[in-house]
Amino acid sequence: MGSLAPSDLPNGNGKASQMEKEGAAADALTLSLRDLFQTQKRYLDYFFQNLDLSQTHLFTRTLLDAKGTIFFTGVGKSGFVAQKISQTLVSLGIRSGFLSPTDALHGDIGILGSDDLLVLFSKSGNTDELLRLIPCARARGAFLVAVTSSKTSLLSGACDLSVYLPLERELCPFDLAPVTSTAIQMVFGDTVAIALMSARNLTKEEYAANHPAGRIGKSLIFK
Repeated sequence: MGSLAPSDLPNGNGKASQMEKEGAAADALTLSLRDLFQTQKRYLDYFFQNLDLSQTHLFTRTLLDAKGTIFFTGVGKSGFVAQKISQTLVSLGIRSGFLSPTDALHGDIGILGSDDLLVLFSKSGNTDELLRLIPCARARGAFLVAVTSSKTSLLSGACDLSVYLPLERELCPFDLAPVTSTAIQMVFGDTVAIALMSARNLTKEEYAANHPAGRIGKSLIFK
């Protein structure tokens, strides 16, 4: 009678070898993730250690003193960040909105007025769509603020106020995918939002009034 090779048996070495490979792959992934998180933390630490707080204070004060609406704009991933920050301000009772740079050049620029602020988020500060938007927004009399990770960008030079977000590099191995730059944009914007919340002495009751539904509202209203 013939016999099966160990690798052909249900619990043979073939299956064990496959499990070992899968285990090794899982271990390698764990090590990779640990290294990536540590590296990202270092990049974020670089941002915190090099952020110009006096510049940030001026930016925050400008938003606090705004008489009109605070508009945010950006392209691509920076645009998503700009939209989220705007929504955070709205949830705090601050007049804000997101202005699509493309739609702005096709009629939506009409919403901008002389009492309004336009905050332009861009990693490079050389985004064509935003540069084309500058003269149109200036013609409307809006105050322009550039938030970039380049000290010498065209956008920074064209705006009334410029904020520099220090960026060592992207976590992406090619230094291309905007995964660290967008993280620091979000941290910057949301931290400024909470500073505004504190400066305006927003109460829990006022905050709850803006969140009538969902867990936030229920936790504040039905206590």
